[in-house]
Amino acid sequence: MPFTFKKAEHRIVNVDDIVEFPTCLGSKCLLLKKLGLNAYLNTEEEILEALTESANNPEFLEICLKSSRCSVFWEKFSQGITPFMQYDPVYLHEYNGRYWAVEGKHRVCLAKRAGVKKLEALVWTLEEDTESLLPKEGKPGRFKFCYSYIDPPKARGEKVILWIKSSPEVPLRGLENYPLILDERFNTKGEFITIFQGLRFRVSVTKAKDGAKKILGLFLSQTITKVETEVIIDPDHKKTKIWLLKVPAEEDLFSKPLGMTDIKTVYRYGCWRRCHFKWLNSICVGFFQNV
Repeated sequence: MPFTFKKAEHRIVNVDDIVEFPTCLGSKCLLLKKLGLNAYLNTEEEILEALTESANNPEFLEICLKSSRCSVFWEKFSQGITPFMQYDPVYLHEYNGRYWAVEGKHRVCLAKRAGVKKLEALVWTLEEDTESLLPKEGKPGRFKFCYSYIDPPKARGEKVILWIKSSPEVPLRGLENYPLILDERFNTKGEFITIFQGLRFRVSVTKAKDGAKKILGLFLSQTITKVETEVIIDPDHKKTKIWLLKVPAEEDLFSKPLGMTDIKTVYRYGCWRRCHFKWLNSICVGFFQNV
């Protein structure tokens, strides 16, 4: 995601002001292994939850302090020194007094877990908040959407937009990267498709002849196309990013960015950030029709 920032400046930062545990810790993190997590296969949500919930458990802190890497970090931190700042600085993003780790994630993680009060860092001050987590919204359940149109098309009703971030198990090309409209292009003929654990959808398309209408002096029959979409999100769905929205079907999504339409969040879960919201409201969903 694009962001803008000023030149990095040297600061002494209160560790409590670093708002989250960093999740990109790589395969060498012994703690993740002890927690039964894989740095590359588990989702950001699963890792963040595990790190947060285990933070106050002395047993897990002991695991960190016994690892070869973190034991060296702790030796320096206990002397009031931020490890390896001379040739491998800790980098942070900052907005309005809140910080997020960019580089030096293992050192930041240990500092937060071990109760280090302050650390040394190079800080990029963001010109706008792109990092804060968006709150969860809505509840899991069964969601139905419907729109129809008559040739020539002028749609009525509402369409559903689904945006997810997950592992390569996602069966639909493009769905794991971009917000996509689950319209008639995804016609499943009424059969449910499971995207991943706890998330499935179906799309059914029906066509029917309407009464004849006089057009240019001729009575011509019209075809009504009806598209019904159903999305089911189970309470125990996979802990990952899910963002379900609805938008009036009559909006011209091919020429208007989403910010110009009446979009509404139906359900949102996971580590969605302010930058995602900005991107969602600045792109044209029509661009992704051919993804």
